[in-house]
Amino acid sequence: MIFSIRDLSFELGSVLLEGWPAFAARAVCALLILLAAWLVRRWLTHKGFPALKARSWHFTGTPILLRSFAVPVQRMCTVVGIYLAASSLPWAIPGVRKLFLMAFQLVMTLLVCEGLYAASELADLVLASCSPEIRSNKTLLSLLNTTYKVLVIAVGVAAGAQEVGFPIGSIVAGAGLIGLTISLAAQESASNLFSGIVILLDKPFSVGDWITVGDVEGEVIDINFRSTRIRSPDKTVNVITNSKICSATVQNAALRTMRPYKFTLGVTYSTTRPQLEKLMQDLQAMLDASPLTNHGTNIVQLASFGDSSINILISAYLLTNVYAEFLQMQNDLNLNIMDIMQADGVDFAFPSTSVYIEKN
Repeated sequence: MIFSIRDLSFELGSVLLEGWPAFAARAVCALLILLAAWLVRRWLTHKGFPALKARSWHFTGTPILLRSFAVPVQRMCTVVGIYLAASSLPWAIPGVRKLFLMAFQLVMTLLVCEGLYAASELADLVLASCSPEIRSNKTLLSLLNTTYKVLVIAVGVAAGAQEVGFPIGSIVAGAGLIGLTISLAAQESASNLFSGIVILLDKPFSVGDWITVGDVEGEVIDINFRSTRIRSPDKTVNVITNSKICSATVQNAALRTMRPYKFTLGVTYSTTRPQLEKLMQDLQAMLDASPLTNHGTNIVQLASFGDSSINILISAYLLTNVYAEFLQMQNDLNLNIMDIMQADGVDFAFPSTSVYIEKN
């Protein structure tokens, strides 16, 4: 038989029942326990949790926990009622109560893990003190949520295995050795992962920025936890691992407010000093009057004497960060220089060779 009816007694105050009446009393008690569990669950669903959610809490994570544990706690009430009701019955099968207790502990552990798993928004609180740009980084938030959920699942599996009776200590030790072996074999991947996290937190550049890393220059089109993709001006996509980027010097053109406009202007040696002085004065005045340059940084100076030209240094900073706009500004200034050269009667120099013939 499943239930033990013989030698069964039920005592409530001065009332003592034996046999089938005692079994019936036990069954009624089990039903009352189930009814009480149902009433508690109903109260939590319609009044308990809504009242708690409506309150203002000092800790930011409390509303998250209330939302995530609303359903698991209701299920816990049902599980507790079923366990207490089943335990109150006179089971004749040996060891069934121990089985009920193990199943009850296992289910309760899984429900707690379910609530913690649903509270993955708690991982976002790690970035609460960071800047808005970091808090809004979807890639970093995805990594934190995934890491949090994996940890909850690992803890839940370990706790459930412990309840069932698996040797968790030996499993953890073996997993540690396996993890050490994997980590030694994947040092480069781990380095790229942590470098990717550093890039996302430090934000030396963002998607859309124009950067230079070593001999690679172009627009950043993607940043992930392993590598960064840069599209060069010739539309070539360069994939650079994050560890190499962190160990290199990164020039971010998107962070500067001006672009340098600098070159050497070569004029012929037939140019006289008055012509040179007049040319440099006109060039300086043109740069100072131009709305494209940053006034105070314009330089026009005689730099050196070359093999075939007198070299004049022209240096300025153009008020733009957009590469296309810089090219247009550079084009306008170059045309202005040509007009000034023509007006002052000065010619551009080009490489030349003079040949002398000696007469005997």
